[in-house]
Amino acid sequence: MCGRFVLFGNDDDMQDLFELDQLLGLTVPSYNIAPTQPIRVIMEHYADRLVRVMTDATWGLVPSWAKPGFRPMINARAETVTEKPSFRGPVRHHRCLVPANGYYEWQGKQPWFLSADEGDPLMAFAGICDSWTCAILTRSAPDALGTIHDRTPLIVPRELWGAWLDPHLDRPDEVRSLIDAVPEPHLLPRRVGREVGSVKNNDPSLISPLERA
Repeated sequence: MCGRFVLFGNDDDMQDLFELDQLLGLTVPSYNIAPTQPIRVIMEHYADRLVRVMTDATWGLVPSWAKPGFRPMINARAETVTEKPSFRGPVRHHRCLVPANGYYEWQGKQPWFLSADEGDPLMAFAGICDSWTCAILTRSAPDALGTIHDRTPLIVPRELWGAWLDPHLDRPDEVRSLIDAVPEPHLLPRRVGREVGSVKNNDPSLISPLERA
């Protein structure tokens, strides 16, 4: 699963990388983003033309039809997202990208930070939205990461960003084919300190490699 992640990329870099037409709000760097907190999401919609926007959503999807007390869902399994009642509408009509510099996973009590390369460059998780709430898609982890955790975020490569955001691509079979086309991630894990376990801690030291004894 994905239960904590990091975003410290600045808005200028993200505007250039994701080719944004509009940027709503400001990105506040965070090294310990947790469920129920606001996260940055990128979506496309039509005004007089197709517009790509980055804005905020709450991490934890609550369907628009949900009754009071519904528990927000932070993750959606890529294997079944087109079938589950809570997700099949959003994955067809309200897909988004969630920018991140990496995410945390726990192996027992030991936290790891996983990123795309040295320097922790920006990447994009596949997300779905409903009523300004959001879930991140996950998939089976490849063998290289499976010893840490058996799930990993669905990371959309740059060449598929346009297709993932395209509001015209909405048939269930098209969406299923798009998900299946996302390649396995190649991530670099590093052991980090247990301080990340508390949401009160939020600074760059959380992603510093833990020195081996």
